[in-house]
Amino acid sequence: MKQHFFPIILVLGLSTAGCKNQPSAGTAKPGTATRNDCNQITDSVGRVLVNLVTARQSIQSYDSLCRIHWKGTAPVESYTIRAVDLLAAMGLPPELADSSICRFKHIRVYLGFQEKVGFKLYLVPVDNACLKGKDPSKWNAGVDVILDKGANPILANIDSTGTAAYDQYVLDLNAPCPNTCPQPGPLKVYR
Repeated sequence: MKQHFFPIILVLGLSTAGCKNQPSAGTAKPGTATRNDCNQITDSVGRVLVNLVTARQSIQSYDSLCRIHWKGTAPVESYTIRAVDLLAAMGLPPELADSSICRFKHIRVYLGFQEKVGFKLYLVPVDNACLKGKDPSKWNAGVDVILDKGANPILANIDSTGTAAYDQYVLDLNAPCPNTCPQPGPLKVYR
């Protein structure tokens, strides 16, 4: 049963890893992580679910904008990310990716755009992906896993489940910059 709660564990892990006992900005030593108690452990994953229809519309809008702007060049629409990379970014042991607690070994992030809202970032677990070796043409991209309203994976083909389109969800993990990014950030030294 634990393995069906991977999306919840991932979001809670992301929340707690970045928000515990942070001293004020002036007291942290350079090169050390800062922490604060933002009580995100009690947050609900349901708050970040968006229905599949809305996500598809936003992704299509992003795709259209890119095709207009770059005139015929196929846009980058998504990224596949390994669980070991996410765990390392959260300061967790990467070997947890091979444990039974980690149901999915990859996620996929899709880019979207909504008028009056801006750019969007959608996240889904990916089942059965394999990104080993140096030749990307031999990689197995796996299959996106859509979630139900409880953020549990729908592992059957979504077209055959009888689940209404508005009862299928993805994670909408938007915390766009500049409001949620440090100023200046270490990756933006050119500004």
